[in-house]
Amino acid sequence: MKPGPSVRFELDELRARLREAEETLEAIRSGGVDALVVSGPEGERIFTLSGAEHPYRLMVESMNEGALSLGSEGEILYANTAFARIVGLGLDRIIGSRFIDFATHDSREAMAELLLRGSALAIRGKLALIFGNSDAAVPVQLSLNPVKIDVGECISVVVTDLSDREREQQAREAIKVRDEFIALAAHELRNPVSTLSLTITMLERLMSNPDPDPAMLQRSVVRIGKQTRRVSELISRLLDVSKLANAKMTLELASHDLGQIVRELVEECREEALQSECAIETQIETGLTVRCDRLRLEQSVANVLSNAMKYGRGKPIFVRAQRDQTHAIVEVDDHGIGISEEDQERIFNRFERGAGTGGIGGLGLGLYISRQIVHQHGGSIFARSRPTGGSRFTITLPLDHLAVSQQV
Repeated sequence: MKPGPSVRFELDELRARLREAEETLEAIRSGGVDALVVSGPEGERIFTLSGAEHPYRLMVESMNEGALSLGSEGEILYANTAFARIVGLGLDRIIGSRFIDFATHDSREAMAELLLRGSALAIRGKLALIFGNSDAAVPVQLSLNPVKIDVGECISVVVTDLSDREREQQAREAIKVRDEFIALAAHELRNPVSTLSLTITMLERLMSNPDPDPAMLQRSVVRIGKQTRRVSELISRLLDVSKLANAKMTLELASHDLGQIVRELVEECREEALQSECAIETQIETGLTVRCDRLRLEQSVANVLSNAMKYGRGKPIFVRAQRDQTHAIVEVDDHGIGISEEDQERIFNRFERGAGTGGIGGLGLGLYISRQIVHQHGGSIFARSRPTGGSRFTITLPLDHLAVSQQV
């Protein structure tokens, strides 16, 4: 017996209401509905779902910061589009993944510690996340908070991309260095350029004389040469700083005898030592073979020798080159003004000089350049004041054991 029209109408209405109910449940599950209007004997009533979450979801999705919800095992239950943008992946590859897998190799231990502590208390930390499938890393700050939900506990995480902040900080540092450079370069170049200009003017007057004094001409030419070399040296140092700051200084490595390098440098600076009234004594071992860029390493050691003569004027200087089991060691002892303990590290920074050097010229770049060169060779350089007065600068470089073994 077939149902009558009224029965079919009721069935169609029930099916429609069932579809409506299913659509409503699906909307509730997906977050598409935040409130329901229900009719009853007392009229229409409004029921909110989870405290009207929709505005909060919109806010989280519009954040510049990444937002995550992590399960008890550190799996990602939810991620907003900002986090997907930070790590350079689609949400389909993020949801369900372990958060710790997004940490760089060097940051995994820090991430594990943050997740452990973040499950119990609010905590912040900085580390790096992997960007996409590349080797690039994104510096971030993580803010973790434990949250209780109906089905258990989870961790909410806010991820702040620090790339822009770091770039801004680098830009500020660059501006600061530029301003320091301009001020110091202007100060250091003013005197030699002024002297050079005056000497050239004097030379022009002498040359205009029908019978110029040869001795005065000679002195003027020598003075011009000296000031020109000084200006050239200052400019070369500033260019070296620029190369080091931009990682553009390349090394041409080969095996060299460090002892021979030191001997030759000492001989080359005998004239400067004579003018500074510094007697130089040496104690140099043979066979101190190192793998180095000879020109750059000579520059580094020469800076230290020049520094000793500048600040130890009128006092003897002792230069030693020796070895231990793994390194060649160069020590330069002077008997000058010494270096306070708080300045012993600072003097190797750009544009930094020790206390009590106000009457001695210099850009504060020589030791900075020396340290950068030595570090590029895998070595170290440091300074200490000695109880007997003065300072000792020590340079250590790895021995070239392959070259040494071939010599035996």
